[in-house]
Amino acid sequence: MAGKLKRNLAIGVLGGLAGTAAMNAYWKGLAKTKPELVKSDEEPSTEKAARKALKRAGVRSPSSQARKYGGEAVHWGTGITWGLLAGAGRAAGIPTTWGLGLPYGVMAWMATDEWGRYKAGLGQHPKDRLTQDHATSLGAHLVYGVGLWATTKFLGGRAGRHKHGFLRRAA
Repeated sequence: MAGKLKRNLAIGVLGGLAGTAAMNAYWKGLAKTKPELVKSDEEPSTEKAARKALKRAGVRSPSSQARKYGGEAVHWGTGITWGLLAGAGRAAGIPTTWGLGLPYGVMAWMATDEWGRYKAGLGQHPKDRLTQDHATSLGAHLVYGVGLWATTKFLGGRAGRHKHGFLRRAA
């Protein structure tokens, strides 16, 4: 049992890395094709989180480079954490079919980008944000979810699937 958990957590970490890389590719592509949708004068929430963490660690005035690298660490760490949760779900027998990537991305978007950022004091209330901000962020999280689940599906094969074909019976 412990081996199954470790294996699925490792698969989840790799899926989280792949999903985060896919999300980064999405943002880079959007910046090239529709730069007006990604430009902002506001400090990114990941950098705000890094700045807060650095200040708690005793750094009085973190440099812009420290905030930038810290923001990347927050971004990748969040992606890996969602991957770990997916890996734990696989180990618990939650079916990991291709269709789960999109709802998982939506769940991550709602929990982290829409409410988590606001509740942590890193951004505006969701009702105060522009519709295009919601849409582009949702797109990034959908890409994340597909990247995560495609990777876990590829690496895990049949591991983590429910042995009785739960989704097949439900359809």
